[in-house]
Amino acid sequence: MLVITFFILATLCFLCALTLVFHRNPMVAGVAMAGAMICLGGLFILLHVPFLGFFQILVYAGAVMVIMLYVIMAVGQEEAGPQIGTAQTVMTWAAGLLLLWKLVSEILRSTGNTAFTSQAADWGSIQHFGTELVDRYAVPFEVASLLLVGAMVGAIILSRRRWV
Repeated sequence: MLVITFFILATLCFLCALTLVFHRNPMVAGVAMAGAMICLGGLFILLHVPFLGFFQILVYAGAVMVIMLYVIMAVGQEEAGPQIGTAQTVMTWAAGLLLLWKLVSEILRSTGNTAFTSQAADWGSIQHFGTELVDRYAVPFEVASLLLVGAMVGAIILSRRRWV
C-alpha cells in the first residue's frame, strides 16, 4: 500500500509540475505549483521525514503560495506573454530530452545497486533537522534565502515591464 501511495503522489506531483511549466494562465500555474508542493510534502512524510513534510506543506504550499497567488492577482498579467521564438523552443526541447536521457540512463545504471545505509534513530526528527541546519547547512541556507529574495524582486520588476 505504501508503494502505491508513493507512486500516486509522485505522479500527481509530476503532473502538477508539468501544468506549472506549460500552462499559459498564471493563476492555474500558481495553483499547480501549490499542488506540487503539497504532493512533495506527502512524499517527504512517506519517506519518514514528517517534520520536513509538514514544513513543506505549511510554509511552501500555505504561506508562500498564498503570497505568490496574491502577487499574480495584483499584477493582473494577461494570459499571453511575449512571443517565444523557434530557436528557444528547439533549445528547450533539446535540453529537456537531454535531461530525460540522463535521468533514464542513471536509473538503468543504478537498478542493481539496492544497498541502503542504516540511519540513526533520530534521523528525520526536529532535533536532527535543526542540528544539521545550524551546523552544516547554515551558509547554504542563507545563500538560498538571498537567491529567493532576488528572484522575487526580479519577478516583480519583470511583471511591471510592458511587453510590446
